[in-house]
Amino acid sequence: MIQIDWPWIFLLLPLPLLVTIFGTRATGASIRVPTNLTRALEDVAQGSTQQFSLQKALLWFSWLTLLLALSQPWRPGDTVVQPVSGRAIAIAVDVSGSMERQDFELNGAVQDRLSIVKDVAQTFINNRQGDRISLVLFGKEAFIASPLTFDLQSVNSILASAGIGMAGRSTAIGDAIGLSIQTLSNDPSSLKAIVLLSDGTNNAGSVEPESAATLANALGIRIHTIALGSEDTQTSGYKLAQSADLDEETLIAVAEQSQGTFYRAKTYTDLQDIYTAIDALERTEVNAPPVILRHDLRHWPLYLLLFSLLLHTYVQRTRT
Repeated sequence: MIQIDWPWIFLLLPLPLLVTIFGTRATGASIRVPTNLTRALEDVAQGSTQQFSLQKALLWFSWLTLLLALSQPWRPGDTVVQPVSGRAIAIAVDVSGSMERQDFELNGAVQDRLSIVKDVAQTFINNRQGDRISLVLFGKEAFIASPLTFDLQSVNSILASAGIGMAGRSTAIGDAIGLSIQTLSNDPSSLKAIVLLSDGTNNAGSVEPESAATLANALGIRIHTIALGSEDTQTSGYKLAQSADLDEETLIAVAEQSQGTFYRAKTYTDLQDIYTAIDALERTEVNAPPVILRHDLRHWPLYLLLFSLLLHTYVQRTRT
């Protein structure tokens, strides 16, 4: 059956008659109506007081189809039940200065760390259909790049535009966790998680990572941490261990205190496997409330309106 969102719009049906009857004056006060609108409405209304003609009928028909289009008609379609996981996930990505190190390979070419993370994380995000995802970027400071949203494409777009050092060259892991908790704390979902990736040590910010992890655990938020850094001393001419400044102990403690999991990524393949593991770990599908598809019908009365006006113009020209 055809449904109408704004049936009250048909109360305007007698408007042309009212304009004709009362003119531009009511109770002694002057009512100013735009001249063109007044003439148009009077032309429509006069069809009921003068001899009936095709032109007047077309004008009334045009007015009726305009009101019908404004009433927002639609037809219900099939009922669709979509599977969703129902999770709220904050993805925290390190964009500090150390992420510019080129110690990973992708398709035979050496890439900086952030480029590798973008490539893998975007696939992870695309696989989270039905989840609300937020993005937190951190360096010396942390900031919410994207609030929780179902729009995974926009999250990926923001991640793709992230630049090394845009939040400072240092690493504020504690602040990143605290801000991630803030994005998740007011969400109604009972299933919440943070996926945090860093290649350094907490050397900036005002929040201790372990304290933030304790708070997350109290709120039922699990934190999965990823320590990133190659141990290939030959890549890009580095003679010292690539991950000498990586604080694995802190990331392990954060994961343990929040009932999460710690991962170590030394290669591109490692990072792929880690995000795949987290994807499987943080997936509990449930059925979303049924969604009734709507088929918009406004275009049909608009087509009739256009046809009626064109026919009216044609008839008017043939009679003059």
